[in-house]
Amino acid sequence: MAQRLRSDAIAGIGARAAIVSLTRLLNQGLILISPVILVRLLSVEDFGRYREFLVYATVLISIAGFGINSSLLRFVPDDPERGWRFVDQAALLTLASSLLVTGSVFVLDSAMAGQLLGEFGARVALYVLLFVNLDFWEFLWLSERRSYAVLGYTTTRLVGRIVVVTVTAFFTGSVDALIQALILLEAVRLTISALAWRARARRIEDPGDYRWREQLRFCVPFGSALVLVAMNKSLGALFVAKMLGPVALAYYSIGVYVQPVITVLRNSLSDVLLPEMVREQGRSRPEQLHLWRRATVAAAVALIGTGVVLVRFAEPLIETFFSSKYVAAVPIFQLFVLTFLREIIDFAVPLRALDRTGAILRSNVLALLINAGLLILLLPQWGVSGAVAAFLVARAIEGVYLAHETARAYGIRMRALADWGDLLKIGVAAALAYVVIAPSFWMEHMGIMGVALGALSYLAAFAVLLVTFRIPEASRVANLLRAATVLVAKRALRRARRSCVRSRS
Repeated sequence: MAQRLRSDAIAGIGARAAIVSLTRLLNQGLILISPVILVRLLSVEDFGRYREFLVYATVLISIAGFGINSSLLRFVPDDPERGWRFVDQAALLTLASSLLVTGSVFVLDSAMAGQLLGEFGARVALYVLLFVNLDFWEFLWLSERRSYAVLGYTTTRLVGRIVVVTVTAFFTGSVDALIQALILLEAVRLTISALAWRARARRIEDPGDYRWREQLRFCVPFGSALVLVAMNKSLGALFVAKMLGPVALAYYSIGVYVQPVITVLRNSLSDVLLPEMVREQGRSRPEQLHLWRRATVAAAVALIGTGVVLVRFAEPLIETFFSSKYVAAVPIFQLFVLTFLREIIDFAVPLRALDRTGAILRSNVLALLINAGLLILLLPQWGVSGAVAAFLVARAIEGVYLAHETARAYGIRMRALADWGDLLKIGVAAALAYVVIAPSFWMEHMGIMGVALGALSYLAAFAVLLVTFRIPEASRVANLLRAATVLVAKRALRRARRSCVRSRS
């Protein structure tokens, strides 16, 4: 009975994570979809300028937001009756943080004669200020298990962004006009969000007492860690922009194109899992890790299988989606896919469940220092590929440190931290299935259609091997598909029988 409840919990987490992943992929539409369009409407240099604006904005958004809104995942499930008070606190804390950050950066950039933010200056500060405030809805609805509300909110936001960017680029071809349009769009979004916030606040009879200290105690170390993560991810782009120029940044942006996708997939699963681990705090600490271990196995299946396909078909994919102008980004893209191995295990979830966020902060300081040092050494020698290599090494060392801290926090040994046997089986299955797509005929005889057919053939072989190796998650999906196939077949048979009876009569 207990095993069935755990299986149902894992299935529920998987379903919500899938919905959240979709919504966040949509929320990243400006980063994921717009490059495919903009590379055809802008020159390589102008696309690099546009990406430079987004790099500055992304870093400052992470600093200004400070992970404050994500604290709702921790506090709303813990005290649902007074959850709205944490929402109010999060909104006020974000406002204070964003004003402090954008104001300080604008003053510093002015004092440095525009050397900090290049040509964008005040526009970056204004965009960040509008973007981060009153954007707590996703985390609030996740903590309330309202995944479809997140989907609706995110879809609407995506459509607005894509339409604005595409139309502006098509009619103007100007990077400055693109930036102005994005600023206007975020101003509209902020206004609507403020009205919705006020309307819901009126329906709350007693939001409870303020608990600033508790929320701040959680946000300061975790928010600092998120800032360091964002800076670590953007550090390569910043170095490339400042040292190699906009053209190199354009190639780097395409090479690390899948980074937001991986971040979304991993963080969506983690954000769904965290409230569940908080709710299970009555169990022993090793038992609390059960759902997290199985979620790690599920992440390994998704990331490793996807990574193999992307590496094999990197060149035709980049040529198809970004044109032949960006073929130089292929080796960068293939090298960056190695980060999938690190992203499989998110040690921040079990540490956040115990409020051990200090370890996360220390690990990210370590990663940032290593990344910066390696960038200084490798970028002049290896160019853009050196930036990716520096990030890979820094993330690997950070993962080793966090694994040790997580094992110590839960009082277990490293060998009990994850289901290493299942993870090894997944790696072996991925390697064996590669035989299916290794031949060159997929592209030589079928072109881009061969990529799709090859990917499907690989994933089918990969799935068969996972079931053969008795990976529980793969077997569960196979059973669901088998049951669905039988159900569809039975319905088709009933319809056929009814048709025969009608024809005879």
